[in-house]
Amino acid sequence: MSDVNTKLKKSFESINKNLYRTKKVLDLYNPLHNILNELVNNFKEISEIVDKHKYLEKEVEDEIKKRELISLFKKMNTAVLEIKDDIDAFNKEMQNANQLLENYRSYRNYTFSDTLNSQEFVKKLIDSLNIKEFILKFNVVGTIDLNEVSNKVKGKKQGIDIIVSSENINLIYSEILKSKTIKFRLVCDVITIYFEKDTVLYIEGPSKKIRLCDIEAPNFNAKVLDI
Repeated sequence: MSDVNTKLKKSFESINKNLYRTKKVLDLYNPLHNILNELVNNFKEISEIVDKHKYLEKEVEDEIKKRELISLFKKMNTAVLEIKDDIDAFNKEMQNANQLLENYRSYRNYTFSDTLNSQEFVKKLIDSLNIKEFILKFNVVGTIDLNEVSNKVKGKKQGIDIIVSSENINLIYSEILKSKTIKFRLVCDVITIYFEKDTVLYIEGPSKKIRLCDIEAPNFNAKVLDI
């Protein structure tokens, strides 16, 4: 393995390890959030009291001086601003990281307003990707009569799978999806389409194919989910 490959692998291992530390980040942030939130509420409460009871202004001034709150507040505020600057810089860099990840995304969830748009979207992919046939695979075969399904979609049974011509995609929608209980996927050389239901598709494939799907999806009134 070359030095570049080794460096790349180490970078991915580090990314993987740190992204799994989300809970630790939240565990560290929550106490800070609680402190700042309580401070904001306390200052707001004091301001409201003084606004309504002006005679307490001298007591407020004395308390601020006695407790050295001005210098303490300035230190806290400076620390918070430094954290904010760090977070802002981090967020800017994370936009670049997000773009890198999206460039190599190999899956996507799509939701459609209705069955027709979902169906027309799949037809468009068939045409754009020059798909000739799919392998119809069921998540659980169970009591499914594969011979009956094969006849309904004009396919060819092959073990526990069914070979279906892409020209018969309408039959997938009209004959299989209408049951609303059978979980299945369509597999071909370039993409795999998981049918969560007739209006929810999960597609896996090379990043270039997923980008094509992302471009086409809005033309069929689909929401491209960023998850």
